[in-house]
Amino acid sequence: MVGAALVFLSACGSPGSNAPSLAGGGPAWEPSGPADAGEAGADSGARRSADGGSARDGVGIPKSTHVTIQIQPSDFGAQIEASIRAATKSVHMTMYLLSDASIIDALGALKDAGKDVKVVLNQTFPPRGGDNGPAFLKLKQRGVDVVYAPSAYTFTHAKTVIIDGAKVLIMTMNLTQTSAGNNREYIATDADPADVADCESLFAADFAGTSVAVGGNLVISPSGATPVDARDRLRALIASATTSLDIEVQSLSDDGLTEAILLSHRAKISVRVVLSGSNELTPAQQESIAKLKAAGVPLRLVMTPYIHAKTVVVDGTTVFVGSQNFTPTALFQNREVGVVTDAPTEAKKVRDTIAKDFAAGASP
Repeated sequence: MVGAALVFLSACGSPGSNAPSLAGGGPAWEPSGPADAGEAGADSGARRSADGGSARDGVGIPKSTHVTIQIQPSDFGAQIEASIRAATKSVHMTMYLLSDASIIDALGALKDAGKDVKVVLNQTFPPRGGDNGPAFLKLKQRGVDVVYAPSAYTFTHAKTVIIDGAKVLIMTMNLTQTSAGNNREYIATDADPADVADCESLFAADFAGTSVAVGGNLVISPSGATPVDARDRLRALIASATTSLDIEVQSLSDDGLTEAILLSHRAKISVRVVLSGSNELTPAQQESIAKLKAAGVPLRLVMTPYIHAKTVVVDGTTVFVGSQNFTPTALFQNREVGVVTDAPTEAKKVRDTIAKDFAAGASP
């Protein structure tokens, strides 16, 4: 049975500042492109061997049920802002890059109204990679409880917003002035109580600068944050494809996930790979692309919108959305959060969007 599969590449990331060593700390970041000027940079270029078993080794694929997905560009982030402003009790945000004045104002307004508003921001960025200093100061001036992320993660690259302890936005998108208007982004709204509880645990630990591990359904980085690490969860998801595999990711340089894509292609799953046409690729990314091309996997480059996505769709029915790029640093060393759901209507929306981007791309 042969289906269709797509992959998109690019990257970004940054270190934190004020906490003791946590599990999985170390250098880690991802490159980005001009459509989101606050997120320029490049991944480390390091490779990690495909250890830990075959890409088809039977690792379980936990799935969440109460998940919907929004695709950008569509509403310039209006739905996200509305969700924040509608909070009745609390907003807990972890953000790699925050510069959107409307979002900052929404957080300040909630604090003025006596709500529980806390923010964890990434601090140190790669060259030309962004600056959370202005947002940090503005939030402080509004009385919002804001801290810089733990220094054990060279980059806290997660993009999550927990609202009223009842739902969590798990996003590929930073909250900048341009992300929602210029980039291909995916925003998963997850109302699974166990997922929300795990995100609250992660947030509380990062806010306090302590370590924590959770055992639920989410795809969490760094390694050690969950019993099964992010790479093995994503490898298992890719390996589960029987008819189609669609992957749209900003940056690809991890050997294990590259091999998983190749194995799917060799198993007669139709695999299409779409890359951002706006990035200067690292040697490690070039190597992964060369392997896919040599195996005959179709490749496309997309210039517009800027591909900042990190998503996988399997058989048109199961979808991953998260902050993880397919790089060793993102999978093993950054703070990252993703979710997998088997809601077929949400998977179809994402797959259809990837197919449209593939059709608009050019061969490298």
